Amino acid sequence: MAEIREFPGNKEGKSHNFTARILKHRLGTAIRILVAVALIAVVVIILRNQYRDQRYTNIVVAESAPKESLAENSYIASAGNVVTYSKDGISSVNGSGKVLWNMTYEMQKPMVRENDGMVAVCDYNGHLIYVINSSGKESEIDTNLPIRDFALSAEGRVAAIVEDAGNSWVNIYDSTGEKLVEIKATMTKTGYPMAVALSGEVMAVSYMYVDAENIRSSVTFYNFGGIGENTADHIVSSYDYSDAVVPIIDFLNKENVYAVSDNRLMFYAGEKKPVSTSDVMLSERIVGVIPGDNDVALIFYDISGEHKYRLDHYGENGKLTYSYAFDMDYKDIVLRSGQTMMYNENQCLIVGSDGQEKFNGFFEHQVIFVAPTESTHRYVAVTRDAIETLKIE
Repeated sequence: MAEIREFPGNKEGKSHNFTARILKHRLGTAIRILVAVALIAVVVIILRNQYRDQRYTNIVVAESAPKESLAENSYIASAGNVVTYSKDGISSVNGSGKVLWNMTYEMQKPMVRENDGMVAVCDYNGHLIYVINSSGKESEIDTNLPIRDFALSAEGRVAAIVEDAGNSWVNIYDSTGEKLVEIKATMTKTGYPMAVALSGEVMAVSYMYVDAENIRSSVTFYNFGGIGENTADHIVSSYDYSDAVVPIIDFLNKENVYAVSDNRLMFYAGEKKPVSTSDVMLSERIVGVIPGDNDVALIFYDISGEHKYRLDHYGENGKLTYSYAFDMDYKDIVLRSGQTMMYNENQCLIVGSDGQEKFNGFFEHQVIFVAPTESTHRYVAVTRDAIETLKIE
């Protein structure tokens, strides 16, 4: 017969000691975890404060690649690279000056859109849209009608506002050119489409109504996935604005949308069914609108008279994070990871996420365009005869 062994701690006295050792061990483990979490939190706070308080003293050219004169072209940034376009063609180059892709065309007024490394170009009033992915593969979309505005999604789909003989449509095409959605816009039913944005299965359209002497606008969201199948015309939400024109609407990311009218800044949230989250009423004339990955900046003239301009920076939730007054005549403004760069051909001004000035200095060479990279310390600049990688120190 097998011996029945007694489980440790069954005897009175030994049981209490065994339980006490377990409690002591668990308490010690909990204390060590709390101490480790506290230390990590302290380190994060210290690093965050160091980054927030960090000041730059110089911008140096870390790398330079000679290029032929690029002064007459236009530029946009795309995934850390520079997209150059003109009436004759479009190309993408990296910070080392390497041409990643290029294509030629003939256009009178090219319009370019970029989304997560995808680029699309068309001629205003033309009917062809060329979509180019990050590897340079091209596809062609023929709308068969004059294009007034269009948007590009990260998946390569295109939403286009087209018009002919007084009639307007908002259509969605896949990257092969197949028409997926067609919405006829009329002044009595929807209003005239002013702007369009596209992300995933959601499309946002700004419509303008003119009724006698009154002007009003609406921002309408469509869902062409499962959620929109159970709604009239796939409309999942819509918001009306009296005495307003909304010429700008776009997705900051998959979850957040912003729109700008002549008298307000609007924010919406929701990946499938965007809803209004914030309306910021504006009483001053907007000079410029600068979108970022998760933020938006508006430029005004400084009505206080102390400076020339004022930049108001908003997070994706629609809250004003800071205001910054300045005098530099800027050529462009770049938002990247909470950092704002303003620049002209010679001068550069950088403001941190807390609205504090981090750098105010000059480039080594005159620049035409500056594109952000994944690092807040590096930018790619186009000069008159080179592509330069700039390092901020």
